[in-house]
Amino acid sequence: MDRLRPYPVAVFCAVTLFIWGNRIWLAWTNTTDTVAEKLLYSVPITAFVVAAVVLLIALLRGADQSAAWFPTVVRAFAAGTIVYWAVRAPLILLADRSIGFKVVHALLAVASVAAAAFAWRAVRAARLPSGPAAFAPRAETST
Repeated sequence: MDRLRPYPVAVFCAVTLFIWGNRIWLAWTNTTDTVAEKLLYSVPITAFVVAAVVLLIALLRGADQSAAWFPTVVRAFAAGTIVYWAVRAPLILLADRSIGFKVVHALLAVASVAAAAFAWRAVRAARLPSGPAAFAPRAETST
């Protein structure tokens, strides 16, 4: 479990994969959308899934705040998530949709934004080492 530190980043990735993992299939099986609309919907979905997978692989391989690129990628991913839901949530809530659809998407937005904020805070709170040690892999710990 130590490899998944910082835990808020791992949770953010897991929440993202849970929410977006099936969306490409749903977008492409929707018979009412054009191919152009499906491509447009697939861009943020793919970006979120790729970012989550990249960060999870990095965590499992031992990267964390000691890797110079890691906090930057976490912050960009978190910011993208927050901006996406800041734009998309009002569009969904104001659309002519069922109340169930609106409630589910409001909950997805809250979960995503909260996870993003905690991940951002986790990498912001950590102090980065300086010098060559900043690029060394994490030491293994046994429990």
